[in-house]
Amino acid sequence: MNLVKSEFLKVIYQRRTWGLLLAGIALAVLATSVSPWAMTRLTQGNLGSLANPQAIDSVYAKALGSYIFAVIIGTMMMSSEFNHHTAIATFLVSPKRSSAYYAKLVVAAVTGALFMVVTTGIGMIGGVIALGYYKGAAAPTDGKIIDLLAAGALIGAVLAVVGLAIGTLIRNQNAAVTTTLVYFFVVDRLLGVLFTDIGKYLPTGLITSMMNLQLKVKTGGITIDSANYLDSLPAAGLLLLYGIVFGAIALVTTNRRDID
Repeated sequence: MNLVKSEFLKVIYQRRTWGLLLAGIALAVLATSVSPWAMTRLTQGNLGSLANPQAIDSVYAKALGSYIFAVIIGTMMMSSEFNHHTAIATFLVSPKRSSAYYAKLVVAAVTGALFMVVTTGIGMIGGVIALGYYKGAAAPTDGKIIDLLAAGALIGAVLAVVGLAIGTLIRNQNAAVTTTLVYFFVVDRLLGVLFTDIGKYLPTGLITSMMNLQLKVKTGGITIDSANYLDSLPAAGLLLLYGIVFGAIALVTTNRRDID
């Protein structure tokens, strides 16, 4: 418990944590606030008008877009230790490296979950305010708000753990963060477009599945239909499995590699 408390204090007292939180809130609010305006100006599309509850669901779901910052928080929790040469002191506190790593794992999961709950919640408030300017806008489907908050908590917890694993495997902080951004913004999405049958099993596809939206997007002759994606619960389970696998790999490498 002392190790866990220590790791929580590290997260709380580092200014980058609050900077990432503010950035996540700003992104979530911007996404939900701009979406109604953009949707009313679509000449072609499949989301329908704002009178459609499913379209309203998609507006609120935009608040989950801050998940990339949860990954970065997890990545920097470990990579910063190597970047600032504090890893030796961190692992000397505990006779076993695994104990210190488990503490970081717990803190990363809790921090990521709280991060996404806060950014998603405030982002949806921004959506409520924006939709208030459009008369006749429908209400979201029953239970959608709670579903999105729960999905955000799970997404944040798992992706923060994945980020922690990346920061453990790639010890250079800049390289770890860059690799994370390139994968989630370029590689993952590119694979999802080129290999649509595989895309639903990748992190971005699983996050889309957890939003439980039925979207159909056509890009360059390639049709991506999220109706063919996994259901919410299987998607959540597979995303959780990603976190377990990455965490286990990072734990093994932490125990075997030298710390400097």
